[in-house]
Amino acid sequence: MPDAVDQGEARRFIARQAQLEAKIAEWQAAAPDIVRVDHVTSYAGLKVYGLTLSDWRAPREGKRAQYIAQPHAHEPGATAGMADVIEQLVTGHDLDGRPTSLDVDRLLSLAVITFNPIGNPQGREAAPVLWWDGSRYTNDEFWCWMRGEDPDHPGQMWERYDIWDRREVRAPEPVGIVYEQIDAHRYVEPNRSRLSSYFCLFALLDAAHGYERWLDLHQTEFVQSEDTCEVLLPLEGLTQGRIAEENLAWGRRIVARWQGAGMAARPEPRPTAYTGTQAAYLRAAWADLYQRLSHVTVEVKNNAPVATPQFQRQCQALAIEASLEMLLE
Repeated sequence: MPDAVDQGEARRFIARQAQLEAKIAEWQAAAPDIVRVDHVTSYAGLKVYGLTLSDWRAPREGKRAQYIAQPHAHEPGATAGMADVIEQLVTGHDLDGRPTSLDVDRLLSLAVITFNPIGNPQGREAAPVLWWDGSRYTNDEFWCWMRGEDPDHPGQMWERYDIWDRREVRAPEPVGIVYEQIDAHRYVEPNRSRLSSYFCLFALLDAAHGYERWLDLHQTEFVQSEDTCEVLLPLEGLTQGRIAEENLAWGRRIVARWQGAGMAARPEPRPTAYTGTQAAYLRAAWADLYQRLSHVTVEVKNNAPVATPQFQRQCQALAIEASLEMLLE
């Protein structure tokens, strides 16, 4: 748990399931006509929430539809950033008590905005800390929490699969928190398998709202890099035309917002760099979506002293705010 000096930030850093559910109750009580709550239930029995905000009195016709989600249990700053922005949309203030810069009334009248704050609550609940800031775990230790410690190579992280079966592999104990269990034997990485709760929730809500844009929130360690945040575009060749142009413009808007806040952002969005097996996993899970909706991925530094919990939360929130402002144009 955080040190005593961090208790204030711990209250604002909403990343655990119980914290989120307490905030959902607050948001529903404060704005019952704005906040709609849906969920799917994971194999582990935990609810994976979709929170959809709009001015439901305004006609649906002509509204932009934005989906905002995070799949990875070891990237809690993304959840904290979403909670900060939902707080703004509901109360007019962020979690630090500062007035929002968003034109909330106009935004909610012109858009339908869905948040999936915790894509893998099973993994998140197994994490040993509320946030990762490099104070307790080296990156090697962090990576062993993420994918599990390789049973054949102690101290090294295990394999990265889209889906795996306990009956077919020698799995780590405990299982890495990146994975979600989907039945008695099988596990998936949420953003690499359509069998995950992360994708099942999207399918449910996309059928209701017909999203045009998906903001995918992630964290990474930026090892041997001065960058603390960047925007990634889809794999090379999977988008073209208007969607590719919008993705690039969207990514540049997020980068500009970070730079304006003094953050060390990579100056230009770039395509996701995976090749080989990992690229194949992503193509299988995402190719059709990339061709029908705009999509960018945000990466914010994780597990390093420079990446304070407040930085992680605020960096993600800025990316969301920049994205929402584009809906008004």
